[in-house]
Amino acid sequence: MKTLSLLTYTAVITLLMALSGCSSHIPAVISNPATHSPDLTQVQSNAEDYLSKELRWGGIILGIENKKDTSQLTIIAYPLSDNGEPQISKQSTGRFIAIINGFLEPTIYAAERKMTFVGNLLKTETQKIGEFDYKHPVIQVAHYYLWPAETDYDEANYPPYWWHDPWYHPYYPYYPHRHIH
Repeated sequence: MKTLSLLTYTAVITLLMALSGCSSHIPAVISNPATHSPDLTQVQSNAEDYLSKELRWGGIILGIENKKDTSQLTIIAYPLSDNGEPQISKQSTGRFIAIINGFLEPTIYAAERKMTFVGNLLKTETQKIGEFDYKHPVIQVAHYYLWPAETDYDEANYPPYWWHDPWYHPYYPYYPHRHIH
């Protein structure tokens, strides 16, 4: 009898651990597409039709400007994948401005970081890019997600794959190629 309850307990714990490993840290409002969300180019050509409509756009940060009560991010837009992540390997669809209530730390929300936004179209704003007048859609952001920073893998500082032992950890202080002072 005790063996059966121990097996049941072990099976339940294993199942819970497996399910928790599959959960996503991306908020549902970001990962689920907005219903009838227009493309950036559609909004630029016909902004009046989309005022106050919910949008889900994303891209990489070009710049950030903190105002008195809001933060204004200029974003280079890219198409979104199924989970809402900007696909920077694709062609950019243009630029837009995202207004977020409150202060955003510029060192965290730095240039070239990926973000996804859900919000409503407020207006379009014409700004100069060089000498060109560019029409930026401006959205008031209700929800946003800053994607984790991508790290560059430097293969030059690692030995070949066959050199590693199975318990290798690059921060182990006595690893022969790692110098910690």
